[in-house]
Amino acid sequence: MTKLKTLLLLVLAGFILVACGSDEEETVEEAVEVEEVVDERAEDKAAMALLIADELPDTMVEVDSISECVAEVFSENLDDDEWTVANLILNQDDDGLEEFMLSGDINEDAIGEALQFAVEAAEIVCDVDLD
Repeated sequence: MTKLKTLLLLVLAGFILVACGSDEEETVEEAVEVEEVVDERAEDKAAMALLIADELPDTMVEVDSISECVAEVFSENLDDDEWTVANLILNQDDDGLEEFMLSGDINEDAIGEALQFAVEAAEIVCDVDLD
């Protein structure tokens, strides 16, 4: 009888260990899902960096890294509407800018303040004068 009890306890302990064990497959799948996050603004940031680089003085050192830094800071500090406005301004698309501003519930003052804040943040983070 004691052998039966011992056997039942061992089987029960096995079930408990299996139920409470870690699931490595799930952890690997979760890691893969995290890697699949894509920067939706990557192409826009690259294009913006090129436009910013064209506007910076030719005498400036490391123009490419500074322009990439500015584009990254803009991306981090601007919401989608503000980002769209910044791109339209840099592309000098006045018609597109006017159409965008008239297309929805756009607060021009708030966007202006956000753009000014992004410029100031980029000047500090990237150590550049954007005036």
